[in-house]
Amino acid sequence: MFKFALNLVVLCTLLVSTVIASPASVSSLPLQARDVTSVDGSDVFKQCVRRYNTSRMNPLPQQGYFNPNNATNGSMLTIWLDGTLGEPINAIISSNSSAQVLCPEGFLRYATSINFGVSCLGNVNGTNQYADLGDGFGIREQGNYDGGNGVLRWNYGDPTFGTCKESIEGDNHFRWFLQNGSSAFTGAIFIAASMEESARLGHMIQTNGYNRGRDYLVGNATMNATTSWKGYRWSTKVDYISAGVLLNATSEGINHPDVALPGQPVQDGRVALLTVTLLEEPTNSTSSAVGIRAFTKASGVWGGSVAVTAVLPLALLLLV
Repeated sequence: MFKFALNLVVLCTLLVSTVIASPASVSSLPLQARDVTSVDGSDVFKQCVRRYNTSRMNPLPQQGYFNPNNATNGSMLTIWLDGTLGEPINAIISSNSSAQVLCPEGFLRYATSINFGVSCLGNVNGTNQYADLGDGFGIREQGNYDGGNGVLRWNYGDPTFGTCKESIEGDNHFRWFLQNGSSAFTGAIFIAASMEESARLGHMIQTNGYNRGRDYLVGNATMNATTSWKGYRWSTKVDYISAGVLLNATSEGINHPDVALPGQPVQDGRVALLTVTLLEEPTNSTSSAVGIRAFTKASGVWGGSVAVTAVLPLALLLLV
């Protein structure tokens, strides 16, 4: 009985926080028709791919990114607007990846193939974080152009409602930032990955959670020769950038230094560099539709369906 009551409280808390903090409030969601995206991608996606193929730095940095530390105010730590210490940006999707992967819509497809998805009901379940990647943009919000979909969570193998389970039980999650400013437009995607505790424990970082979050993300992406989602197929190659190049092996100036292993710094300083190549796309672009699990601010549509439809499955998940 106590467990039932506790889970009911968690459910109510999630729903209330969704109304308050989601990109679009559940209470104001229009009951619109299902959004779908053709296999060619939305018009915004097509424009993005064209831009990435024609307007990025020429030549692109050979290493696959521009080092934020080489620019004024650039940093490999996330930024909290209230002055809280930042978290390590410990993985990068290389600018040498396919342009279709580096554009937000394509990146969300790829993330689904490695079992990550947007937060439950589009709710970040926390304060948005920012980054200055030294690209001339200045401080930018996590996620795509309007700050949406900025936290991607492990989906437990269920791309529809798995991130709701992660929001309750905890596990791997990451924030992502685009390096596409006017002075260093590489297109690389910078990732701050970590393992988090359950909602009951306040989503605190787990022991050694920064290093493990990065390594589990890499494992998901590289454990098989390729990953796939709805007719798309990708290959991922990983290289590790040694400590001292982008990040230092230290606990100094890092949020949650207490989660370090005994006698070890909270971050080991290594950064995973992932080069992702799009190998295959769906062939029938005229009749097929490929849904993208994303929350759109303008439409109030989550994952291609009205957000409120996720409430019943979430309730069932909580009450088992």
